Amino acid sequence: MSDTPISIIVPVYNVQEYIIECLESIAAQTYTNGVECILVDDCGNDDSMKTVRDYLNRYKGEIDFRVVRHEHNRGLSAARNTGIMDAKGKYVLFVDSDDSISADCLMYFMQVAQQHPDAQLIAAGAKTTKKKSYTMEKPFPDYADNPRWIAAMMLTRGGRRGIPVTAWNRLVSRDFLVENQLFFREGAVHEDELWNFMLAPKVTRIAFCKHDTYFYRIRPQSIMTRFRNNDERALACIPVWKEMLSLITPEYEREQTDCLWNFINDIRPTCIDRTVRKETRGILWQLARKGIWPTSYLIVLYLMPFIFYIKFIRNLIPKISRINPDR
Repeated sequence: MSDTPISIIVPVYNVQEYIIECLESIAAQTYTNGVECILVDDCGNDDSMKTVRDYLNRYKGEIDFRVVRHEHNRGLSAARNTGIMDAKGKYVLFVDSDDSISADCLMYFMQVAQQHPDAQLIAAGAKTTKKKSYTMEKPFPDYADNPRWIAAMMLTRGGRRGIPVTAWNRLVSRDFLVENQLFFREGAVHEDELWNFMLAPKVTRIAFCKHDTYFYRIRPQSIMTRFRNNDERALACIPVWKEMLSLITPEYEREQTDCLWNFINDIRPTCIDRTVRKETRGILWQLARKGIWPTSYLIVLYLMPFIFYIKFIRNLIPKISRINPDR
């Protein structure tokens, strides 16, 4: 075991209202032996980092808090990547700076890591501020080393049938991430979705912590709630969907296709925006052409009303143009 078993990575950007709660939850850990916490200053425009410095000046505990600063704002993905490269720990744990972890979080993770030292990833349960839970109890075993089952669970979009598609609340081997170049895409929206999509085919050994160790805050001003409508959100997601499409492999084609289809369906673009209509239709047709049942069937059904609408309008326009308004 490394002298630093866990590196907690916390990107900090415009979270002055919440950062103290996050830091206190980390400082309150019952397991602190060799733990470091890397706070990545992503150059926000509020007093978040002043609040951080004031807190660290008063802190007298055993966790090694360190601050790494970007020269300018680069976004959440870049901040996480900076944390990975700067980490000394055997494992990394991502914590968003407006969230918090339970006091026993690291203890539970380390118990599982010691029982299953070859696990590349350990997933635990979480709760949200809207009282929703993501439990890691049934149907998950304590440990699994079947790559196809692991990929299916990671690519199923949460709920009772799959693992939540998040970067936070997972203990991940740092060497595994670096060796496989599993870094976050800078500038991407839904970076957790894309990172999970990249991660799923690579993980061959996974363990599960059966405790809820993370508290996820849903807030109005977060990145995921900034879009005015579904088309605006879809427009931001299109580059991610295209990259996912390019990453689909023959080995996991069914699981990856289902995942991408469900991702698009969750966004529910109305396709009123012309670019969204064109790009979404192109991506869906490429998924449908892969011939995977039942996903392709669902995609075609999804497209049929849209296709009918296009044909109806195209047929109607010439008829309208022939109408003499003076008659």
